[in-house]
Amino acid sequence: MDEDEEFQLALEMSKKTFKDEQKLRSANLDLIRFESPDESVRQKKIRQIKQLYEGNTSSPGTSSYSGSVATSPTDFRPVYNEPRGVGPLAHSQSYPHNFFNPWQTAPAAPQNSQFPGPPRPPKPDQYKFPPQPSIGLIQDQYFVAPPPPLPPRQSRILQTSPVKINPSSPVSSTPLRHSAPSFSQDQFLSPIKPFETSFDSTIENPNDSSSNDSTHHDHSVQYQPLTHLLVPYVMENLNSSYGALLVGDLIDLSCNEDASIDSQHEIRKEFDPLYVSINSTLSLNSSMPAVQIYHAKPIEEPKCVEDVKRKISSVEFPSSSFGLIGCPNAIEEQVKKICKRNMIMREMFPDFFIAPTVNYMTTTASTVKVVVYKDYSFKQNDRKGKAMICAIEQTMDIITAQALSSFDCFLDEKKVYGLKIYGLNQFLAKDSLLGTNLYTGHCLLNGEDVKLEVGIFEPQKRIHEQILESWNSMKSQIRYSTVVDKEDIENTFGHLAQEMKMYQIAFNDGSTLKLSASSQRVKQTVQLLCNSLHRIVPEKLYNEMQKYLAATTEDQLNSHRNDFLREIHSFLELYCRCTVSGYNLPPLQIITKPKVEVLEKMDFLQIMLNSVHSIPEDWQREYSEFYMSVDLYYGTQVLDGHSNKIPKNIKKDQFFPRIPLDLYAKFTRLHLCTYPRETRIVVSISGTLKNSAQPSNDYNPVVVMLGYCSVPLYDEHLYMRQGPLFLPLTLLKKNPMLKPFGPYPYIKDARDPILIISFKVWDTEIFFPNVVIDLQCIPQDFSTLDVETQEYLMEMIENQDPSRLEVDDQDLIWQKRMHLTNQAEALPLVLSSLQDWSFGFVVKVYQILEEWAPLKPETAMELLLPQYPDERVRAYAVRSLARGSTDFLYHTIPQIIEALRFELYEKCALADFILELSFVSLDFTFEIYWQLQQRVDHCAVDDLPYAIRCQNLQQKIIDEHKSQDLKADIKLQHDLLNELDSIQDELRAKSTDSDSDRLHRLKLRLGRLDSQLLTKRVRLPICPAFDCTGIRVDECNIFNSNAKPLKIVFRGLNKNYSIIHKRDDDMRQDSFVLKMVNEMDRIWKTNGLDLRMITFRIMPVGYRRGMGELVLNCATLLEIQKEDGLRGVLNDEVLRKWLIKHNSDEFAYKNAQDNFIRSCAGWCIVTYVLGIGDRHNDNILFTKNGHVFHIDFGKYMGDWQMAAGFRRDRVPFVFTTEMFYVINGGKSPTQQYQLFIDYCCQAFNHLRRNKNVLTNLLRIMACSEISGINPSSLAFVEKNLMLDLSETDATVQFTAMIQNSLNSSSVRLNFVAHTFAQFMSSSSSFSKQDPHKLSFVPELFTMKTDGRISKVVVVTFEKHCIPNKIYMYKLEVHRRNVTVPSFIYRSFADFEELHRKLRERFPAMVLSLNTTSNMRSNVRAVAQKRMIHVQQFLIYLFNQVDEICHCDLVYTFFHSILRDNKCDTYVDHSGIAPPDCQVFLKLQHNSVKNTLNVFVGHVKNLPLLQTGQPPDPYVKMYIRPNLQNFPKKKTNIVRDTQHPTFNQEFTYEGFPADMLNSRVLEVDIWNSSGILEKHKMFSMCIPLIKLYQAKESRKSQRVVEGWFQCYKYI
Repeated sequence: MDEDEEFQLALEMSKKTFKDEQKLRSANLDLIRFESPDESVRQKKIRQIKQLYEGNTSSPGTSSYSGSVATSPTDFRPVYNEPRGVGPLAHSQSYPHNFFNPWQTAPAAPQNSQFPGPPRPPKPDQYKFPPQPSIGLIQDQYFVAPPPPLPPRQSRILQTSPVKINPSSPVSSTPLRHSAPSFSQDQFLSPIKPFETSFDSTIENPNDSSSNDSTHHDHSVQYQPLTHLLVPYVMENLNSSYGALLVGDLIDLSCNEDASIDSQHEIRKEFDPLYVSINSTLSLNSSMPAVQIYHAKPIEEPKCVEDVKRKISSVEFPSSSFGLIGCPNAIEEQVKKICKRNMIMREMFPDFFIAPTVNYMTTTASTVKVVVYKDYSFKQNDRKGKAMICAIEQTMDIITAQALSSFDCFLDEKKVYGLKIYGLNQFLAKDSLLGTNLYTGHCLLNGEDVKLEVGIFEPQKRIHEQILESWNSMKSQIRYSTVVDKEDIENTFGHLAQEMKMYQIAFNDGSTLKLSASSQRVKQTVQLLCNSLHRIVPEKLYNEMQKYLAATTEDQLNSHRNDFLREIHSFLELYCRCTVSGYNLPPLQIITKPKVEVLEKMDFLQIMLNSVHSIPEDWQREYSEFYMSVDLYYGTQVLDGHSNKIPKNIKKDQFFPRIPLDLYAKFTRLHLCTYPRETRIVVSISGTLKNSAQPSNDYNPVVVMLGYCSVPLYDEHLYMRQGPLFLPLTLLKKNPMLKPFGPYPYIKDARDPILIISFKVWDTEIFFPNVVIDLQCIPQDFSTLDVETQEYLMEMIENQDPSRLEVDDQDLIWQKRMHLTNQAEALPLVLSSLQDWSFGFVVKVYQILEEWAPLKPETAMELLLPQYPDERVRAYAVRSLARGSTDFLYHTIPQIIEALRFELYEKCALADFILELSFVSLDFTFEIYWQLQQRVDHCAVDDLPYAIRCQNLQQKIIDEHKSQDLKADIKLQHDLLNELDSIQDELRAKSTDSDSDRLHRLKLRLGRLDSQLLTKRVRLPICPAFDCTGIRVDECNIFNSNAKPLKIVFRGLNKNYSIIHKRDDDMRQDSFVLKMVNEMDRIWKTNGLDLRMITFRIMPVGYRRGMGELVLNCATLLEIQKEDGLRGVLNDEVLRKWLIKHNSDEFAYKNAQDNFIRSCAGWCIVTYVLGIGDRHNDNILFTKNGHVFHIDFGKYMGDWQMAAGFRRDRVPFVFTTEMFYVINGGKSPTQQYQLFIDYCCQAFNHLRRNKNVLTNLLRIMACSEISGINPSSLAFVEKNLMLDLSETDATVQFTAMIQNSLNSSSVRLNFVAHTFAQFMSSSSSFSKQDPHKLSFVPELFTMKTDGRISKVVVVTFEKHCIPNKIYMYKLEVHRRNVTVPSFIYRSFADFEELHRKLRERFPAMVLSLNTTSNMRSNVRAVAQKRMIHVQQFLIYLFNQVDEICHCDLVYTFFHSILRDNKCDTYVDHSGIAPPDCQVFLKLQHNSVKNTLNVFVGHVKNLPLLQTGQPPDPYVKMYIRPNLQNFPKKKTNIVRDTQHPTFNQEFTYEGFPADMLNSRVLEVDIWNSSGILEKHKMFSMCIPLIKLYQAKESRKSQRVVEGWFQCYKYI
């Protein structure tokens, strides 16, 4: 730059400065300023905020903040950094909680305010805030009305009403601490009951010496957590709560200011109540934390209570004090204490497979056919079964004795024999009843005999030739990425000692160059040490190192050297204690403190957050500022909390990046003596994004939750934690959830950030005393309560929802707890009503547990949820679970193991129970092992502590069994799974291979595996009682899917077992859905409703891999439709014809139709309640016995299938016209359809009555990380159950849904689209029917099976309706050596098919059938003419050679099928008198509401009209005599049916009970043939005195229901 350019630049700057001075003169301001140029802007902001505070202060001078914020106590020594050349730097303390008033009550700021409103919270897209008064902010397209300004000094007396979020939601939620946004119906926070009382607190006056007095705190109010941490803590709405809190730190007092020092202190106290002047002198008599507490700046340590602080005069280094010594692993020590408690009061068989039993009869039959065979222990030449007729109430030991007596063979009297399932090594329990065994019900469900084997009841001897490898090599193991390497640490210590020695020499020599080089090497060594210890650099360690290296005299060097080594020792000792390391350092001094009960401590809990280390790279890259929150939890109940508002930044002034915090919290809502035993401290960290896709600015920062940690207040020995801790922060990734429960957070993963947190060090060891019950409570009789109270309590018990209890309800339930001891289902309500779980109240809880009625196992599952953390309550729940049936326990294993994540410590009653459960039988052992294994594999990344807990328990179970065979069996299972994975990976890798090449490659690999299994006899993980001896390679296949799942058919001793093996597919979803289906089926069967549900096993065995059981003898709806070609998807009769073809006699078809009606109703309920979507004709299957079942549950809980932005699943469930035709036998509704609707409505109401069984299962699984299982899924299920409706209303609603699903065309469109897609992808799959079979007979028959035909005669022809009118030819079939001929019915189309297929098989045959007709084919004249052609065809056919006339096609044609057995739907019954017309009515009167409700259900047996057509009926009702002018009631019209279903309810208001004596209900059935053509068909009158004479229920209701006969109206 030349001189002219410099002159011009100086001139321009002078002009600008002159203009600025002119502006200042005009404003009468000083022209000289000795502060930062930006200071004026900062001061302006300060004045605006001060004015904002003053304008909203309700009671100046009065403080009501519940936390202690007066000054930082000396026992935590908050100190301050002093940057060079800048002066004192203010200590960044956390602000106390400044709670907003609810938005609805906040006054609007003046529109003409001279200062802008406070920064508004961030605006996530999912939030829509309620309209609020304007605060004076700039209006733009992103404007959201901000919350009211912070009231710093609000009166404690003023308490606002609680703010409820989404009160209409079926699940209650917790209001946020600082804002009350409104939620839509589809938003959901938590399935657990929160607290809905707002906690309004303000800043405590620092000058008020009485602020710490506990009497100034209102303990009735509830603290609202910053993050509304509720189980399972979905974080979708988290940003808004943080945005309402993080209004920003607008004041920076670290720079020199023009104001006086006193003014600075006043400002600091105004905006930082914990501020302590740097010039203030710390008290020398106050207690101090332990030496391991790290501070921002080293200061002189004041004296502490005697015997608490370690006093060390000299530390020798290296010495034995710095040598790592072996010590027990903290987790392993707890795992060793897990033991069996003998909670399961039944005989156990740990070396046998025992079939599970249920507590109900699996069949309604009184006797069943049992076929018993000898197993392989008997001679092979005598394997013929013995058939017996056994009563279902017979015990298995009696049946065993009967079976043994029927066999003529020698029996060893020393041996014990038992019956086991055919083909499996699974024995039936000897003391069980035949009807309570699930296997009995399974056989009858499939229409089979109960096949059993008799064998010797002894452990199976298995020979394993190879020597087992170590257990750790058998399976995938979780290994800690953060461990203490003894060799590396000791080598680093030795290196550090050498470098410190060299530094001592350089210091003595006085050489500056050597001193600098040696100092740098010491720093590098310390950095290496910190790097090996999770990159943690404690502040005090770093400062002591700096002082040591900055010493200028010999005395200073020795003194600081001692302090430096002491900090290194403390650092490593603490790190070893906070990891799962097996090493530790010997203490420098053993300190013994007196022990006191916490009941004697009236102090407050004090915590300090020091710093965060090992900062993830994405935090450094994407976030600019960080904020902290500390909350205290008891289960899901929030006790207290703090949060900071001053942003914290990442600093790199030490070896590694860190976030210095120096935040202090004193929780003064409760004293130490009143904290529950299971209290947890939850610390969370959030960050402000640097660059976000959302619009962000100074007023709208994008703040997201990053991580959290949760630590119990008491350790496993019930001693209160003291001193510092290193806690790993759990990173929140996809689907973030905060979980204030689970194992202690030991440092295990090198990727986790580390929080240094400090608890106050007391002069004593504080422990929680054991709770001893001295007095026994006296239960009270429930009937002694007044009637109104009884009814109110029973209503709450029936609702069974603790989350909806109001405060008054909780008080009432707790007060009347002694009257509820005989109401077992009320226990969760009683426990949820207690808000104080301190020592004194816990005693009362334990007292009532001793006297409480036995709890049902289903109800006990609720007590394992995290809102019941008390160890004795959970132990009581476990003891109640142990009383469940073996089937219940077996199918509840996934939920029991999932509840482990809620336990506080490794040693707990639930862990003991799981260990004991594994000894019930080998079935339980393998099931528990693989359930634990899948959680180990899935949770190793996102929930490592829980995965470690599962792995330790898995190891404990294997070690306790002490069975070498068990380890060998599990190893073989892992080897089999690895081999199947390898085969599937190889097939997918060869993507260019054709289908035939892949199949050939599969069979080659399976052939080698077959030879290996022959010698090893592997137990399948999905069915360990099945001994796999090989593979049927020819029957294996590859499913047409991108994942290339394998169909594997394993060969056993007596039977085969078919599975599907999947890789890279999370089968936990399907497993969970089937678990829900099993639970629903158990509810239905327990209530006497058998819906013949087909379920199958799904076993996840690892991360995104698993096995599934294949159901045999079934077909998808698409496969059934393809038998009729592409037009089959539009054919309503195709499914009915398929069932007729596979059920050749009337009894079999009636049974199949009954199976269809029941199972179809069951799956309609299942798919609706669980919201199962993506239903097309390829995942709806039908067995040949008529059962309906579904597969492929990837879309559920409302996750509907979408196509081009549109929802494909547009009906609540799939109920198609194909299914309708099967149920009714045609297109008109029949009584079978009414039965189907009844099954649906009964099943639906059974689930509603037992909704807690389903919702508790969902609640427990909500934290399982299974896709689709979250809090919103719980709300979805509760919404679908229609819990706000009565049973009658629910019946009406579900009937309407059935009709809507039936009438919807979207399902048919989905079927057509899927069928077309399948056709385009593989046209070969739509080939025509098998040319070697007839379409109406499922299999081929021969002369050998049916007998040689000697003659066939056409007798006559008849008109049948199946369901359409058709003429059938009656044939008389004579067989050789059979005296009585048989009669069959065949249509002309059947003869045409036989003729066509015979010509295709025998082209040289000149056989012909005249099919020409110039008239309508389906008329009597044509049928009569064709009868001659049919007779000629038969004569000519049997004149052919035997190869033709006696081939399998001919014998299949003349084989008797269903139509030949003359089903009642085929022939017109015009000569039979019609049955009486009846109507189903339910009359209900409520004497309190004075209402009469009439429910009109079904009408059956209406006659045909004179035209021969079915009527279009509807029902009218009148009250006679109608003195009160009640209006007539009329149902909807049901078209074209003799058996209409209405399911509608009508209400008569103002109908007192005494009126029932003198009134009659007239019910008329009308036909509506048109607008003007209506006539009455039937009529009846019901005297309402029958209703009056009915017994009144406790709900003041009288009910009369049933079928009423109608009389023909003349």
